[in-house]
Amino acid sequence: MKLSIRTLPIRWHLLVFAVLILVPQLLLGLGLGWWYAVAEHRRVEEGAVALAATVSSQLDRELEATKAALQALAASPNVAAQDFGALREQALELLKLRGSMISVRDRDHRQVMNTLVPTGEPLPVNRDPAVVAADMRVFSTGEPTVSDLYTGALTGGRYVLVNVPLRVEGEVRYALNMAMAPEVIRGILANAPLPAAWTATVLDGNDRVVARSRDQERYIGELAPPSFTERAAEFQSGVVDDVRALDGTPVFTAYDTLEVTPWRVVVAVPRSVLNAPFRTLVLSLAAVIALVLATSAVLARLYSLRLEHDVRALQALAASTGTGRPADRTPQTVSELVTVASALREADASLHERNRHRDLLLAELNHRVRNTLSVLRSVVEHTIRSSGDNAALASKTSGRIMALSRAHDLLSHAEWSATALSELVARTAEQERLTMLFEGPEIRMRAEAVVPLAQALHELAVNQRLHGQARDQPVVLRVEKAGEHMHFHWILPDGEDPLPWTSGFGLRLVRLCLERQLFGRIERLDASGLYATLPMAFVTGEGLRTEPFAARWSERTDAAAASSKH
Repeated sequence: MKLSIRTLPIRWHLLVFAVLILVPQLLLGLGLGWWYAVAEHRRVEEGAVALAATVSSQLDRELEATKAALQALAASPNVAAQDFGALREQALELLKLRGSMISVRDRDHRQVMNTLVPTGEPLPVNRDPAVVAADMRVFSTGEPTVSDLYTGALTGGRYVLVNVPLRVEGEVRYALNMAMAPEVIRGILANAPLPAAWTATVLDGNDRVVARSRDQERYIGELAPPSFTERAAEFQSGVVDDVRALDGTPVFTAYDTLEVTPWRVVVAVPRSVLNAPFRTLVLSLAAVIALVLATSAVLARLYSLRLEHDVRALQALAASTGTGRPADRTPQTVSELVTVASALREADASLHERNRHRDLLLAELNHRVRNTLSVLRSVVEHTIRSSGDNAALASKTSGRIMALSRAHDLLSHAEWSATALSELVARTAEQERLTMLFEGPEIRMRAEAVVPLAQALHELAVNQRLHGQARDQPVVLRVEKAGEHMHFHWILPDGEDPLPWTSGFGLRLVRLCLERQLFGRIERLDASGLYATLPMAFVTGEGLRTEPFAARWSERTDAAAASSKH
């Protein structure tokens, strides 16, 4: 059976009820979870910003400390005496505390002292643009400066320089610089409280990687992605969302610019980590919803078994109402169902009483109708006999009245509902003392068709009993269905002479019953039998949309209209 939304079983209604209760709570949980995810997202962003600022401050302090150390060295008397050999010894002592190399260059960028080369040996000229630019800033401003990433002329390694001016007689004649390897800066990144999946990167003024918390050897000297540098160039610090790191990972970035140099510290957080709280929320909420719904479904099913027991009991009680059969079970747990069951029991008792009273009335009515027909029969017989020798007329009249009585008995027995044609044939054969056989499909006659067919069968049976030549052989009533019609055959035994019937009341009565009352058509009616066509709709009542007389009038009107066209 196909179920609609309104005819779902109890277990589904219970599940829907549970869902309706849970939905507000789930929505509340979703709202709280969303709030938590947004807050966690904001916390991660703020943590990245704070971390970038922290690392930037540490680098500023390191570079300032290096500047201070170089400035202390620049104040040595050896500078004024231009004794670079003695200055080299002092520089070597300073390198024990910090830095990788200390050198002195003149305005032509020629080295006059280098801690990597003993005094007196030739020194190279470094024309790296980053070194040249740092020296030029020192000579032009007389202020300390920090270079961008460059390649050392002696070692070929990558360094950055902290440059301070060397003044001789008040004039900046030389630049004193300390080279710092990227590993020193990376050590600062390593000491930062950096979460495992995050990456910290230091970019120089040319947006090249100076140090990186992971895969430094792979990416050192690489340019930062343009999608970051173009958007970060506007502000000293801030965030840049939806960019890709050097390894192609989608990241959220926070950056901060150093105070002593235009370097940037960039902290990158993978989008997967940033969205992890929301993803965790969605997965957790989905799991909770699935678990809750599954639990609700199981509990609803278990509890519905108890309710279904009462509903089935109520259904059985309703089905037994009016039948006289007591119901096996009654509802016991649901008060509303118990109330309905009580009402059904009261209705059953009332129907039982009404049916008993109706049966008494019908029995009394049938008895009185039979008595009335018997009295009518007796009166007709005595009246006709008292008028002369009319025994045959009395017999015919009595038989026709008895045919009406048989039809009435059949209808009363069937409570004026559909009656089997085969049963009418059997009763007619019994009353008329004639052997009759019924052939064909069973026909359930509507109440209005029983009396006309009973009269027609009576006339045919009486005629065969009185005038048939082969009275010891059975006659056959054969019925055939053909679309919307029924073929009605009254077949006489072999050996009968096919003599036409004489025109009399019996013939007119048969025609009246079959053609006028049942709207059929008699194809043949003679001593060899009867062949008629009857409309199934008027015999059985199936598919009958109008009253018979209205249909008859309609048929006649249609026939008249058709004949007028011809």
